[in-house]
Amino acid sequence: MDPVRAAIEVAEDLGLQVAQAVPLRSTNNAVLWLKPTSIVAKVGIGRNQRLCMELQVAQELCALGAPVVCPAPDLPAMVHSGCGLDVTFWQYHPQDAAGRTAPERVAPALRRLHLALARISPGLRSLLPTYLRELSYVRALLMDRASLTALPQADRDLLIETFERLRVELLALAPAGSHLVIHGAPHAYNVLLVADEPRFIDFETVCTGPPEWDMAHLDPQAERHYGPALHTRLLWACRGMASVKTAVLCWADVNRGDLRDHAEWHLAHVRDSVAPHTVSPCVP
Repeated sequence: MDPVRAAIEVAEDLGLQVAQAVPLRSTNNAVLWLKPTSIVAKVGIGRNQRLCMELQVAQELCALGAPVVCPAPDLPAMVHSGCGLDVTFWQYHPQDAAGRTAPERVAPALRRLHLALARISPGLRSLLPTYLRELSYVRALLMDRASLTALPQADRDLLIETFERLRVELLALAPAGSHLVIHGAPHAYNVLLVADEPRFIDFETVCTGPPEWDMAHLDPQAERHYGPALHTRLLWACRGMASVKTAVLCWADVNRGDLRDHAEWHLAHVRDSVAPHTVSPCVP
């Protein structure tokens, strides 16, 4: 199952002339610019096989004028199949490889995204998972001795203990009844600059949860530009858990690309800045 072949095959069946499929940065599925067109193919090869849900969310957000990158306008907005793999098509917007959007611009865009997500159809919202589902997967990796084989046992134990303490805080500070629809992972790699404005991509992670969970994926300087006041301790716990999550997911695939650098950075951050300030849980 070759994602490049799948993308080209489906694109050519739709009448596109593709000279080259250029890989773009992706930490889950394969994302390819179909050069020289203005179209990106997303090929489902990762664990989050939610391309159909992502497409539905993106279509509704585009109709609402949300700050997002939309599906390719001149191709059928559906999940295609090629070489046994699912493929969707999106607008391509070239990016400055060295550029990062300033947090004071991303935060207001995230607020606009949240307002649009609050307006998606009730039927679609009812299908969204809670952000805790991803954390359950993270916990399963930590508890599976066959996973994270490159992670020293002492570091695994540190991540397990910190995860459990933060989980208790999150459940107490953000009960399920207070959850909103959020992006789920609006980190820097999921923000593009289009016509000089931040726009979000990758809606496979859309879920329900506290807005603090989304803010935890942004630069800390973004908080004061978001708008509504956020819960200080909840935001801190979300940031800590986001770092635990990233450490675990990167250690799970540590030999691919630059994931080892991210794995080691987040592990050090948890060890030095998160674990010492967590509160021991009062329940097992």
